[in-house]
Amino acid sequence: MEYSILLPQTISINSAIFLIFFNFLTCFISTALSLGGGMLMLVGLSFILPATALIPVHGLIQLGSNFGRIFVSIKDLDKKIILPFVIGTIVGSLFGANIVDYLSPGVGQVGVGLFILYSLFGTFPPLGRKYILVGGIATTIMSMLFGASGPIVSTLIRNMGFNPTKHVTIHGAFMTSQHLFKSIGFFFIGFAFQEYILLVGTMIFVGFFGTYFGKKVLISKGKHYFQKVLTIILLLGGIRIIYLGLQNLNLL
Repeated sequence: MEYSILLPQTISINSAIFLIFFNFLTCFISTALSLGGGMLMLVGLSFILPATALIPVHGLIQLGSNFGRIFVSIKDLDKKIILPFVIGTIVGSLFGANIVDYLSPGVGQVGVGLFILYSLFGTFPPLGRKYILVGGIATTIMSMLFGASGPIVSTLIRNMGFNPTKHVTIHGAFMTSQHLFKSIGFFFIGFAFQEYILLVGTMIFVGFFGTYFGKKVLISKGKHYFQKVLTIILLLGGIRIIYLGLQNLNLL
C-alpha cells in the first residue's frame, strides 16, 4: 500500500512516524514533568511542516493532547473556573482569526521564535481568578499568532493555589478550549485541515498513551536536570524558527 497518499505532499512517511512518536514523548513530558511539551512539539513541527501549517496543525494536535489530560483526571475539573476562560477563548479566537489572516508566514515564524525565547527567559505577569476571562481572550489571540501560549496560561493558574494534579487538569481544560476555538478560527479563514486529519488523529491517539503513562509516573526526581536539557532544545529551536522567518521575509 502506498502510504504517502494518506499524507500531505510535504510530509514523508518517515517524517510522519517521527511526529507520531514525538507526540507521545511531548505528552509524557507535559503530564509527568509539567514542562513545555507543547512548545517542544512546536519546535519539532517546525522542522517538517511548511510555515503556513505550523500553528494550525500544532493547535489541532494540542487540542487532542490536552483533552487526554482532562480525560485521565476528569474528577478535578472546576466548571466555575473553566467557564469564564472558555468565553474568553471564543472572543479571542474571533479577534485572532481577523489578525492572523493578514500576517505573512515569515512574520508568524519570527513571532513564534521570539515567544519561545521569552517563555524561557522572560517573566509573565502574576494573574489570578479575577483575570480568567481577560486571560482567555489575550492568550487565545497570542496562541493564534504565535502557537504556544501554555506558559502564560500556566502562570495564570499557578496563582490560584491548586494542588499539582488539579493544576494539570485545569491547565488541560483551559488549553483544550483554547485550541478548539483556535482550530475553528483557522478553519473559517480557510486552512485545509483535511490534509492532515489522519496524521493528526494518529498522533493524538498515540499521545493519549503518553499522557496516561505520564500521569502514572509523575516524575519529580531528575526534573531539574531534564529542564536544563529542555531549555537548551527550545532555545536552539526558537533561534532556528526566527532564522527561517527572517529568510522568508528576505531579511537574510
